[in-house]
Amino acid sequence: MLTAKEGLIALMLFLSGPAVAADLDALKANCDSCHGPLGVSADSKIPIIAGQAPEFIAKSLRGFQMWDRPCIKGTYKTGPNAGTKTDMCKVANKLSDEDITAVSNWYAGQVFIPATQEFDATLATAGQALHEKDCQKCHEQGGMLAGRGPRLAGQWTPYLSATVKYVPTGEHLCPPMMERKIAGFSKEQIAQLLNFYASQQN
Repeated sequence: MLTAKEGLIALMLFLSGPAVAADLDALKANCDSCHGPLGVSADSKIPIIAGQAPEFIAKSLRGFQMWDRPCIKGTYKTGPNAGTKTDMCKVANKLSDEDITAVSNWYAGQVFIPATQEFDATLATAGQALHEKDCQKCHEQGGMLAGRGPRLAGQWTPYLSATVKYVPTGEHLCPPMMERKIAGFSKEQIAQLLNFYASQQN
């Protein structure tokens, strides 16, 4: 039987840990306030999460909990918290394992709608060749398949550009092979890849 002191410690640990599983509708509303309805972001700095693999979404959220990904400051775009400052580490730290599983499966089941954005056709052609040579193994079908890695084809270019720059610094943890590849790419090659992914809007 727990002593009064042990009981108090247990209670404090419980209260300081992640919240118990929340209502899925409330979780979706919170995510949609930045990522857009059904996870289809209209903000070029915020990724489209609809249709991504549930394993990738869950891994990303747990990465934010452990600060394995940059926690860039921003504000809620819509909803009751519109204008309130936040970041993904704060958001993820409020999620329980059950919450993460629920939202990951929900958004994975939605349809990925490619972003409509400008791109350079010449750079995109060069980027396609580079993708097939160096990226196709994990980002299959020209980056359209959400499997071993996230779907890149049709993702917002400003978001991808901001994310990629943190990989060589170690602030955005990823598989060592990918880290070496990105660190070895020139600025021009990265631009080619980003334009290739942006060109896939069907």
